[in-house]
Amino acid sequence: MTIKIINPIKNPLWKQISCKCNNDSVETKYPISKCIHCESEAQEKMVPTEEYDIIIEDKKKNIKTKIHVNKVKLHYNEKYQNIIGYSSMGDIVG
Repeated sequence: MTIKIINPIKNPLWKQISCKCNNDSVETKYPISKCIHCESEAQEKMVPTEEYDIIIEDKKKNIKTKIHVNKVKLHYNEKYQNIIGYSSMGDIVG
């Protein structure tokens, strides 16, 4: 199922910044060249979109805890409102 983002920003500031990449060469485009728009877009794509499980095992590989992640809370940069990380949230199922 689709993961729920609990604090999305509908129109983050970084989307108003145009791409500064020069597509003539690999050296003049992101990630080699700095581009706030492309960097922010790549960070947005790294956020999970589907629910997943986190399994915690002991040293003998016995499952101690299983967490079903169905929500994420995003962490934003204040200046451009781009995603700088996220926290997984879910339910303990075992």
